[in-house]
Amino acid sequence: MVQWSRIQDTALAYVARAKIDGNTDQLGLEYHNWDHVSSLYKYLADTNEPYNEALDWAVLFHDIVYDAQTEKEFRSAKMFVEMVDQFDGCRLSPSEQGRVYSLIMRTVDHIVHPSVNGSSAIVRADLHGLADPVQTMRNFINIMDESCALYSIDPKTFAENSVKFMTALYERVSKNVQLDEKHSEFYKSVLNGIDLTISLAEAVKGKQP
Repeated sequence: MVQWSRIQDTALAYVARAKIDGNTDQLGLEYHNWDHVSSLYKYLADTNEPYNEALDWAVLFHDIVYDAQTEKEFRSAKMFVEMVDQFDGCRLSPSEQGRVYSLIMRTVDHIVHPSVNGSSAIVRADLHGLADPVQTMRNFINIMDESCALYSIDPKTFAENSVKFMTALYERVSKNVQLDEKHSEFYKSVLNGIDLTISLAEAVKGKQP
């Protein structure tokens, strides 16, 4: 049983889950798989996030497109828009379906937009692994293995890219400390996780071949 979610027993959710599992099997995804999606739902349950159907669909679809190409989040959001008309299950109005699209796009830069209902929740859910140092280390290994296979790169190249990505993410997440002040302590923990990730990447960069 998936915690927090109320949409799993629908045709649309079944097809989405099959797509996620197919990506995992075909591309060998070690991180961006069903376990990641499930962890977002668990975070929402553990933090007593009020139920929100748009957020529910956004969590399910936010990484439904995950391959070696760019604009994964945009293509994931676009896939929701396409599939919602093909399969039963979504009870949202057209305007609320548009909010699902907006929520998925919040996972591009992970900056909270207070004007978008649910943006804080999906940003926090997607980042919550970085708030736990043990999970941060586990995720680093999984993402490294996934990225090396997906992009045909070596660990050193992954580490170099990780430092760049995480340095930029640190700057963006820092903004959430003020933008989403209610959860400022959470974001400070995430910043610590980003620092830890950068340290792990620097260690991989410095490893002799």
